[in-house]
Amino acid sequence: MTPGLIVFLVLAFIAVAAAIAMLFSSNTVYSALYLILNFIAIAVIYLTLGAPFVALAQITVYAGAIMVLFLFVIMMLGQKN
Repeated sequence: MTPGLIVFLVLAFIAVAAAIAMLFSSNTVYSALYLILNFIAIAVIYLTLGAPFVALAQITVYAGAIMVLFLFVIMMLGQKN
């Protein structure tokens, strides 16, 4: 196995594990944080594939702007779990 394949498999495992943890988390803030981890893992996969612009857009748009909006709404609603 090449080092690139090992890196890809580790990042894919992290992305899938974060997605499953996001689905089964009972706390909404933790779900949003797991989604951020998933977005970052996907962005690093894009970097390993040689697409730095897509990786930067993934981090900026999704992990930055969208998740800040999600966390702001979660905090404003003030759900108690």
